Amino acid sequence: MSERMTLPVLPLREVVLFPGVTAPIGAGRPATLRAIEAALQTPEKLVFAVSQRENVETVTPEALYTIGTVARIGQLQRGLAGMQLLLHGEQRGIAIHFSEKDGFLQAVVREAEEMAPLSEEDPAFVALHREVRARAAELGQKSGLPEEVVNQVLAGVNEAGRSADLVAGYIDITPAQRQSLLETLSVEERLRRVLVHVQRQIGVLDAQEDIKSQVQ
Repeated sequence: MSERMTLPVLPLREVVLFPGVTAPIGAGRPATLRAIEAALQTPEKLVFAVSQRENVETVTPEALYTIGTVARIGQLQRGLAGMQLLLHGEQRGIAIHFSEKDGFLQAVVREAEEMAPLSEEDPAFVALHREVRARAAELGQKSGLPEEVVNQVLAGVNEAGRSADLVAGYIDITPAQRQSLLETLSVEERLRRVLVHVQRQIGVLDAQEDIKSQVQ
């Protein structure tokens, strides 16, 4: 997707969608519903899912980040209050231009190309990637997820950038921290940052366990 695409904009409140991650999204604002309907008219069903800088009701281009995720609409349920849909992140995108059309926002988007490491075979990089996966598995188990589920999720992704995105999509961090990870185009730097977040969360869970055992 090095060429530019014009896509309906799906503004996200307090949510950041990563490539390779599927997330349930609720939509109720008229402009957002119109954007989804426009995407559903196309064979690809693609939208530009991009986070709002602030949680405001009326979305203008200034209220949106520039980097978001080109996403495909999966299952969709319509209800009286709006829609519930599954969004699957395809790849990072950079909005070059926002405009309004038929009562919703659309964006001209180009792919945000990742910066790969100088060598995928570099021992330090391989070790970093392995460490992220190992610590993510540890965090999943400490959080109460069955070991086979954690291993199954991680087994579905081998590429380092996607591993970082997958873990980033599930760890408990703020929307601003998620957006920062989405904007980190260097794969190696993103792995390092994700590892720091994961280790911090493991530390918190360990501390909670210590407190619980002392109380008992």
